[in-house]
Amino acid sequence: MNKLRNLIRRFWMLFVGERERNDYVTQYVKFAWALVFGRGTYIRQSWGKLPSAKKHKHIAIFVHYDAQGYVHDYVLTYVKALREAGRTVIFITNSPKFPQSERKKLQSLCAQTLWRKNKGYDFGAYADGLKTLGDLSAYSTITLCNDSAYGPLFPLADVYKKMDPDVSDIWGLTDSWDTAHHLQSYFLVFHKAALSHPTFQNRWQNYVHVPSKSWVIRKHEIGLAAETRKAGLRAQAVFPYRDLLGDFFDRMGDASILDDEDLRPTHRNFLAQVFAHAESGTPLNVTHFFWDRLIVKFGYPFIKKEILQGNPSALPSLYLWESLVNKCSDYDTREITKHLEFTMRGRFM
Repeated sequence: MNKLRNLIRRFWMLFVGERERNDYVTQYVKFAWALVFGRGTYIRQSWGKLPSAKKHKHIAIFVHYDAQGYVHDYVLTYVKALREAGRTVIFITNSPKFPQSERKKLQSLCAQTLWRKNKGYDFGAYADGLKTLGDLSAYSTITLCNDSAYGPLFPLADVYKKMDPDVSDIWGLTDSWDTAHHLQSYFLVFHKAALSHPTFQNRWQNYVHVPSKSWVIRKHEIGLAAETRKAGLRAQAVFPYRDLLGDFFDRMGDASILDDEDLRPTHRNFLAQVFAHAESGTPLNVTHFFWDRLIVKFGYPFIKKEILQGNPSALPSLYLWESLVNKCSDYDTREITKHLEFTMRGRFM
């Protein structure tokens, strides 16, 4: 049966899965399937106790994945930083295995640890965690975050201070204009006004685990912004796209810099790409293209894992990341290099 299931899955991904971002028929077929089979939770096992809303007003739901179930040092540092910022942590792992030795690392750091099947990506785990909490309005803030970034490079308490509930009901660290304006979902904070709103509560209580990454992005990461905006809730980024793009043009001026003969070819190509995107109105991922300015000038507390693991945006001089972080942060970069060495064995860094 397992062999047949794996064969069907490979066939599906080969002919359908890779094209599904713009294939809405495929997405709705998966949605119809999920309406029947994806309404519950995928939690396999739990350890610890659900934190009482009377004593624990500020919750952080941290989502983790590792193919071997390892809880690496950089993850422990992240979780400790959440605790130091006054958050009670619920740790959720989507890993296929979760050894007892790894669970023990979390006992003193997390109120509750949940092990679930890897269904629905990070939003599926967020949903299962929120369903576990019950009445969301009983809490003052809930943070949804995951292990897709290294850090924090600076105290999270400083970031939380910038997330004023009088200014916005929902906060993210960065925003994106890809498809439609939305907050990037690797770190989201919801204040009381959002947690007690029926639209927000219904979204999570009625969550359907659709096995489609494109669906999750379109209906949840982007769709969350549309729904909350329609409900009258305010959403804002601590490090907004417009500020990063404005900073770029303040430093670079116009595209005449591309004619500078001293400019290295890799930097010229990179700058030309940024100018071309800005000119055409094509959105950029600020966590990639402005990763260094975010850290050095704006005090952004993370560096995304995918940048160092694969550099998908072909960022120039990325090899300088460690010296840059060491100059402005006390973060132990050895935790990053250790994880990179573990996950990228056989590849030159």
